[in-house]
Amino acid sequence: MHPNSSLRFSFQALLALFLCASAASAQTQLTGKTDSGAYYNIQVPAGWEAADGLVIWNHGFDLSPVEPEPDLGPLADVQLNEGYAVAASSYSLSGWAVFQTIEDNQQMVKVFEAAFDTPDQVFVYGASLGGLVTAQAIENGNLGNVVGAMPICGALAGSRLWDGGVDLRLIYDVVCSDVPGAAIQGGAAGLPFPPDPSFDQNAMITAVNTCTGVAQPPATRTTEQQANLNRILEVTQLPENFLLTVMGFTTFGLADLTYDPAKLGGGMGVDNSHVDYGDAQIDATIERVTADPTVRRHFLDNYTPSGQVGQVKIVSLHTDKDGLVLVENESEYASIVPADNLTVGIVVEDVPSHCGFTDAEVVASWETLRGWVAGLPQPSPADMQATCLGIEAGGLATGPCRIDPGFVIPDLDGRVRKRETCVAGPTTHCLNDGRFRVEVDWMDFKGRTGAGQTTFATGDSGAFWFFDPDNIELTIKALDGRQFNQRFWVFYGSLTNVNFELTVTDTESGLQKVYTNPLGTFASVGDTSAF
Repeated sequence: MHPNSSLRFSFQALLALFLCASAASAQTQLTGKTDSGAYYNIQVPAGWEAADGLVIWNHGFDLSPVEPEPDLGPLADVQLNEGYAVAASSYSLSGWAVFQTIEDNQQMVKVFEAAFDTPDQVFVYGASLGGLVTAQAIENGNLGNVVGAMPICGALAGSRLWDGGVDLRLIYDVVCSDVPGAAIQGGAAGLPFPPDPSFDQNAMITAVNTCTGVAQPPATRTTEQQANLNRILEVTQLPENFLLTVMGFTTFGLADLTYDPAKLGGGMGVDNSHVDYGDAQIDATIERVTADPTVRRHFLDNYTPSGQVGQVKIVSLHTDKDGLVLVENESEYASIVPADNLTVGIVVEDVPSHCGFTDAEVVASWETLRGWVAGLPQPSPADMQATCLGIEAGGLATGPCRIDPGFVIPDLDGRVRKRETCVAGPTTHCLNDGRFRVEVDWMDFKGRTGAGQTTFATGDSGAFWFFDPDNIELTIKALDGRQFNQRFWVFYGSLTNVNFELTVTDTESGLQKVYTNPLGTFASVGDTSAF
């Protein structure tokens, strides 16, 4: 971020881009279905040329069956008037659709190029799950020359979003287990598949309200209901008005994610086996679920952003009190995306909402992104707010404008408890911020065995001794190489010719790599595709 960007950012130049948009004209619409099974909707202004560019809209999470002629997004009219072609996919999957969205968007772009031309520039934006689809498209989409992206209320922490939902679902079971009529099927796997048709969204609301009274005025709740509600909200830190939403998302959405053959195919992708909930009774009684390592890896791959965004400029917008897609998603994304590629604006609201932006706030984010791509300096959140105020004052879109330049985005670990962690000890190194657990077992030429003892640890590297603490036998390091090849790297150097087995465990996915040094050899390895 340029420290003086707010002084050098030209609102007048940006506003000129907005005001120079062409008047609404006749458009060509193209609809159909790709080979992947997704419907597409494409609109192109009269006289469009490749230099005018293409905008791709990605919609949010929806468990309804996919339908023809998907919506083109909240800014379609503005973008068409500015001369862009606009396209949107229904996705071929409902729910957590990221298992197929790369193919869906790629095939839609091929349809566009065959019918019109290859656009010189591509913009990608989306809301909620569509924000994650946008992040995925930047990194792996191969959609052409993507120059700008705009996630709004984006699920940018990716697969980790489900950890908070599963925690709520299982905490609910603990708190409400003894309340008649409050039981919900399925636990950590959501409803059995196929879902019981007698248990729908209304039945879920009735069950949760029976336990907590959350769907009725506070004055009518029993003392027990209020106590149950308070306990759930205290442990989960959710806004009260989001309890039913997140319970529905987890119960029905997780069933779809877990059992759909095109997603996890019945395997367990979530895990809370080592989570500390900070409540002794909950820790002692909550259902503990262990993910299948292969399934969890597949789940994390679909999709957890890596931060490999190339030269794409990204303007992200979020509300501060979102209880479904937490604002902390933005800090998680900012921790992996280079600061020179990302500007984040946070809207401070009075009542918690999901994507509760005003028109002026969304238009301002878009115009700020356009200005940046057109050559203006990287904007700051203050620039986004100034642009919003100018758009509102000019009657170009309705406000208010509530982007707070001073908002500090909290860390996601404060809201969503991390999964399995590594605990360093006499025989265990925890490398790369504790993500990788490293242990080694040895056998000498006389058949004697033992565990390697740790010494000389740093954040990414460590060493082991076998026979004498003054005599190091093995060194190892684990590096985050995702900016180069989307993999974590493992390097180790052997200073011994005894047999050893070095085990490296990715505590996030549960996957392991075992490296073996046979007796009489000195093996050293550089594995740049380890995890």
